Amino acid sequence: MTASPALLPIPLRLLDDRYGPGNVDEAEDTLIEIVQAVMGVRATCSFDFDTRHANPWFHQLLLGPPADGHPATPAQLQAMAVRLAAIGLG
Repeated sequence: MTASPALLPIPLRLLDDRYGPGNVDEAEDTLIEIVQAVMGVRATCSFDFDTRHANPWFHQLLLGPPADGHPATPAQLQAMAVRLAAIGLG
């Protein structure tokens, strides 16, 4: 799966560094908080994985931040990307 403009790719290696190898579930609360801080407390998000690349260095969690069925705007995605980078996930 290729990341679309409405998805935020987060390298799995960064999640492993911050939360421990294979502990992606531990990151969910933080990721949901970031989405809700930008899109409102009623916003939800989806999680998918892109592990097609042979080298695990390039594996990603794809964060999809829809709100009320509408994808995030480019400005909202940028705001979330800035927050992710601030905590070492971007």
